[in-house]
Amino acid sequence: MRPALFTAIPLAAVVLACLPALAQERYNLDPSHTIVSFEIRHHGVSQQRGLFTRSQGSAVLDPQGGGGRIEVTIDANSVVTGVDALDRMLRGPTFFNTALHPRIRFVADSIRYADGKPVEASGQLTLLGVTRPVTLEIRDFTCTKHFLRRIPLCGADVHAVIRRSDFGMTFGLPNLVGDEVRLAIQVEGFRE
Repeated sequence: MRPALFTAIPLAAVVLACLPALAQERYNLDPSHTIVSFEIRHHGVSQQRGLFTRSQGSAVLDPQGGGGRIEVTIDANSVVTGVDALDRMLRGPTFFNTALHPRIRFVADSIRYADGKPVEASGQLTLLGVTRPVTLEIRDFTCTKHFLRRIPLCGADVHAVIRRSDFGMTFGLPNLVGDEVRLAIQVEGFRE
């Protein structure tokens, strides 16, 4: 009986040590259901809207431990507004300058939770080679099982407001193109 007890205690210690790691949930973002959209004031008379159609990323969520990490990379060349000439201008040197900066990147190491769900992610956004702190508001985080793949699928509505001038994008300020950019991101990810 004693040898079994001596074997069980170290085994229990290993299992208990692994519990915090098991509490972490890892997700791969679904690029076909993750869309980054934006709106910005145009000529002071309307809101110009657009979106990026290509992105990839992952998230590690740890609601029990209060930690996690989010990494997202956006293909700046995938910007679309519905106006071809404007799309070309946005890819050019006065805006996203995709020849020199083809990617936009967000990395968050600070995630705040409420009732076991992420509600805020604070991290660093890199745009045009400039990195600045940005906080994303996470709304409507919901999980279910994918109806075909039968694996856990989670999604959320994510929002933020940034100033493009903080990243050196100053063309058209102050009257032609606004400085404040509102981001609305639909995101879905499959749990590993």
